[in-house]
Amino acid sequence: MKKLLVLLTLGLSIGSAAGEYSATTVVQTGLLRESDLIVRNITDLVSKKTCLSFYIRTAGTSPVTKCYDATAGFGTTISQVGHLKENDLIIRKLEDVKNGVACLVAYVSTPGTSPAVDCFSTKVHFKESLTQDGHLREGDLDVRKIVDTGSQKACLIAYVATAGTSPSIVCYDSQVQTQGSLRQVSHLREGDLVVRKIMDTGNRKACMATYVSTEGTSSNLYCYDE
Repeated sequence: MKKLLVLLTLGLSIGSAAGEYSATTVVQTGLLRESDLIVRNITDLVSKKTCLSFYIRTAGTSPVTKCYDATAGFGTTISQVGHLKENDLIIRKLEDVKNGVACLVAYVSTPGTSPAVDCFSTKVHFKESLTQDGHLREGDLDVRKIVDTGSQKACLIAYVATAGTSPSIVCYDSQVQTQGSLRQVSHLREGDLVVRKIMDTGNRKACMATYVSTEGTSSNLYCYDE
């Protein structure tokens, strides 16, 4: 009887060990380092999706991940094609020429920050096509309009001037010849919540910028046609 129990126990152990096998379908297919920015390319071989995970080499950072269809097999071919630095704000344009996707990455050079990322399809390839086309400072909120002439996109980037902050970014279609300015058209404060309505008059875009007035806060942008 004891021998039978031992054999049954061994059989259960072997069976449970065999049931733990699983196939790996998510793999790292690329890596890019640009100064303190790290981008890892993760590909799901089953769904044919490829993902870019962005994070900053600093204490307290958090990653941001963007996924899209891997149209050319799997993986990406990523390079930096544009770079701007405006005071504490760093902006990098990365392009995946293999899949026709560009990403604008913005972050501030302070500990505890995380990047803000917006990605869009692109067919035309221009290097160093980023320019600042507007700047607005309202209280502790800093807003910059960046124009990507190569992709005909305008991107609004907002961040709060405090330690540990992270920016927010929204990109939208823009005509390169469009002239206009950034201006605050409305302002609301309820308790710790601050809401500012910012207008990009050249592109007729309105953006709600929201944040709380505490250290380590991050802004949020929501834009729409005005």
